[in-house]
Amino acid sequence: MARLRHWELWKGHPHVRSGAQLTRGERAADIMKATLATWTALGIVLAFIFGWMVSNSYVRGGGHHFDPFPWILLNLCLSCFAALQCFVLLIANKRGEQIAAELATHTYENTTSLRQLLEENTELTRAIDRLTREMHEHLVPSSAPPSPS
Repeated sequence: MARLRHWELWKGHPHVRSGAQLTRGERAADIMKATLATWTALGIVLAFIFGWMVSNSYVRGGGHHFDPFPWILLNLCLSCFAALQCFVLLIANKRGEQIAAELATHTYENTTSLRQLLEENTELTRAIDRLTREMHEHLVPSSAPPSPS
């Protein structure tokens, strides 16, 4: 089974806006969500942190650390990243909620249409039943005694 990206699950749905129908912010949120909500992005961030710590811990030949232990600059970068992370998550979540709302609206409209069709079908079935009974009574006499011949 081919692995589907998250946007491929709803991109082709006729009632979910996509492409040129989206605002620039919505397209950016989709790209951000597709990029940052991955194991690859997590691995890159962890590799960056590990590389930073290793490169600043072991200096050959008594060289100078650009961010000596306790890695003040790394802590500053991670604090800024954490501060922005809540906004990134909120933006991505808002876009996900928009997609879910569009799908829910479409599902509700379909359900309403199907309910109306079902009611019409039920009315037609009852009318056919009534007409069939009338035809049956007309064609087949009801328990009348047989006529003497």
